[in-house]
Amino acid sequence: MARTGQPVQRIHIPARNARVFSVSKGQFIKVIDAQGKQVADFFAFNDQDRSEVLSPTYTRSALGRLYLEEGKALYSNRRRPLLMVVEDPVKRHDLLFAACDPVRYREYGIENHASCQVSTLSALRERGFTPSEFPHPVNLFQNVEVKVDGSLSIHEPVTKAGDYILLRAMEDLLVVVSACPQDQNPCNGWNPTDVMVEVYGDG
Repeated sequence: MARTGQPVQRIHIPARNARVFSVSKGQFIKVIDAQGKQVADFFAFNDQDRSEVLSPTYTRSALGRLYLEEGKALYSNRRRPLLMVVEDPVKRHDLLFAACDPVRYREYGIENHASCQVSTLSALRERGFTPSEFPHPVNLFQNVEVKVDGSLSIHEPVTKAGDYILLRAMEDLLVVVSACPQDQNPCNGWNPTDVMVEVYGDG
């Protein structure tokens, strides 16, 4: 791993929950799949102007690809780089799917199911912030197959316990990570578990 020293923050995100935290420009964010086969919905806002938000759509456009790549950036809705992918041993993440929400679970016939949308908004309210429009996440560790006919298929993540991605903040950021609660398809191996985050560097 890159020489990052000791973490200055450690954030435990229990299964089916989200946590919010701040990082400074230049700090590293290590998102860890604690037990394996768990998706982490990742959201980031420019902490100096929170109308600027991490955008999978603009990231796909800027990269010209559907997958993240080491040494390449993640872009905002203003086509500016917000984060850099420093290390990515997993190399399987998703830039296509929206966060799960109450409507999605009602489609499964379930009311009052935990969702990334609800837990993320709850975490942001802890900072007194509610976005005017809910953003799309970068779905770390989510394993989505894009078929030749254009259809999408969700498979279990390829991650094992301790697998990670290491990002570097290119602006001061407000970040939310949700340990996705989806248990109605293979997204989390049918069994949502915990995510860990470590932040390194003085910024």
